[in-house]
Amino acid sequence: MSFEIQIVPFSHFELVRLIDTSSKTVIEIATKGALLNSWQVMGHSKSLEIVEGNDFSKGWGNFEAGGFKGGKMSPFSCRIENGQYTFEEKTYTIEKFYHEKHALHGIIYDALFSIELNETDDQGAYLHLKYNYEATDKGFPFAYTVLIKWHLHKNNLVSVETIISNLSDSIIPMMDGWHPYFKLDASVNDTFIQLKANGKIEYDEMLLPTGKILDENEFAISQKIGALHLDNCYTVDASANACVLENEKYQLIVQPLMNYPYLQLYTPADRKSIAIENLSGIPNCFNNKIGLQLMKPHQNLVLKTSYQFIIKQ
Repeated sequence: MSFEIQIVPFSHFELVRLIDTSSKTVIEIATKGALLNSWQVMGHSKSLEIVEGNDFSKGWGNFEAGGFKGGKMSPFSCRIENGQYTFEEKTYTIEKFYHEKHALHGIIYDALFSIELNETDDQGAYLHLKYNYEATDKGFPFAYTVLIKWHLHKNNLVSVETIISNLSDSIIPMMDGWHPYFKLDASVNDTFIQLKANGKIEYDEMLLPTGKILDENEFAISQKIGALHLDNCYTVDASANACVLENEKYQLIVQPLMNYPYLQLYTPADRKSIAIENLSGIPNCFNNKIGLQLMKPHQNLVLKTSYQFIIKQ
C-alpha cells in the first residue's frame, strides 16, 4: 500500500501526516484548527514546500499575528464590521479576535478537533476531524458541529470536505471559509495567476464590501503577479481549474467543488506566498447577506474544495 499516516504529539495538540510513499508527498494537518500546515512534494529532483504554514515550535501564540495561515474560518470568514450584526431582530457582538475595529476570521480557528477517523487504502489517506462548538462566544450563541474530511489522493491531489451541522432547534446564520497560503519555488512576484471569475466584489477603504459586484476579471488570462498587492474577492463557479497558480516549472490548481462560490486572493507584505481563500459568502455577509447561509434546525451544510500540484514537463 502506497499510503500511510503518522500521528505526532505536539504541545497540546497533534500533527497528523498523510503520506503518499510512492510520490513522497506529505501533507501535515494540525488537530488544533484542523488546518493544512505543510505540503511537501517532489519537484524536479528536489523536495518543495508549497504551503506557507505556521511555526509551532513556540506553541500556538503567533498564529493570529502570523496571518491565520491555513485557518478554518467559521462561523464567518474575513471581516464583520465592528464585530456586530443583527439576526432575527437581535443584535450580537462577536467576542473573539479583532483587527482594528472589525471581528476577523471566525471563532473556531484555534479549536481543538478530535480525530474521528484515520485510515488508508490503495487510493489514498483519510483523516476526519470533528469539533463541537458549544455557543461559547456571546456574539454567536448557536451550537453547531464541524466535521472536516481531509483526503490525500494519488497524483498530488488534496481534497477537503467540511460538514456543518446545526445542533439547535432554530435557524442559525452561517458562513465558512479556508485561509491557506501557497507558494511555488520562487517569490510571489515571479509567479503567475489565472482566475476564472464572474465578477469582483467592490470594497470600500476599510476592505468591507459595498454590495456591488463589478464586471471585472483582471486574471482571465494568466498574468505575472509582480508587485501587485491583492486583497480582493471574486465570484467563481465550480468549474474546472477555477484558479491556477504557476511558474515555468510547476502549477497549483485550486478547484472549489461545492458551496464555495467566492474566492479571496491576498498577498502578505513579505511576498513569500499568496492566500487563496475559498469562501461560502463574501466578507461581512452577516450584515450584507451576500452568500449568507441560513441553516434550518438540525440541517447539514456540505462544502468542498480541492488542490492539485502538477509538475510541468
